[in-house]
Amino acid sequence: MSNQPAPLPSVPLDRWPPVWTPSAVIFDCDGLLVDTEGRWVLLQEDYLARHGAALDPEARRALTGRAAEIVVLAIAEAVGKDPQLVGRELLEEHRSTIGEKLTPLPGALETLRTIAGVKPVAVASNSPREMLEVKLAELGIADVVDVSIAIEDVAAPKPSPEMYLAAARALGADPADCLGFEDSETGAEAALAAGLQLIAVPSIPGQDPRAPRRLSSLTDAVLADWIAGWGSTR
Repeated sequence: MSNQPAPLPSVPLDRWPPVWTPSAVIFDCDGLLVDTEGRWVLLQEDYLARHGAALDPEARRALTGRAAEIVVLAIAEAVGKDPQLVGRELLEEHRSTIGEKLTPLPGALETLRTIAGVKPVAVASNSPREMLEVKLAELGIADVVDVSIAIEDVAAPKPSPEMYLAAARALGADPADCLGFEDSETGAEAALAAGLQLIAVPSIPGQDPRAPRRLSSLTDAVLADWIAGWGSTR
């Protein structure tokens, strides 16, 4: 029996550009809008190296995009230290760099701002609320995002669909009528399980998110033309 995932069913994004228009749009944050996911992964790798440890490629792939608590447990096991201590050390180091030299990924902020001009927009992130608000403020998009969902807002983080369901509910939209943007396998699993139409834009090497449409970046010209044709529901 094959272990390959079942093919995705036919969806509006099979056609490019689609003839469909979403009623609302939900963005991931780290690794999709801004390069913080890559920096978080590098910080983890540096921490492991300082302790003479490493994660194998499959473990690294599975952890990308997961909640910090899951990452900390895996790293604590690899380095043989108390998870609470590892969590404090890693998160203190990560917090000290959040807000410093945040680099938006190509086309990300332009795409979000254009969409926010015509459709309700949410950001759904496995980040803690405190860190998510810093990122949105530093990126200059806190004023255009209608809803933000952080890890404290749900009982189960991604890959559970709960975060995307909460975002759709807060926007007053049916999940099936929402367009999601994700970069990681973890996030894509969450969005698909919630029933969103999904575009994957992977930015971390080794990530192979499952989605009906994949783009190399948010500078995609067809994407921009498609969005330009959306009618406003503002």
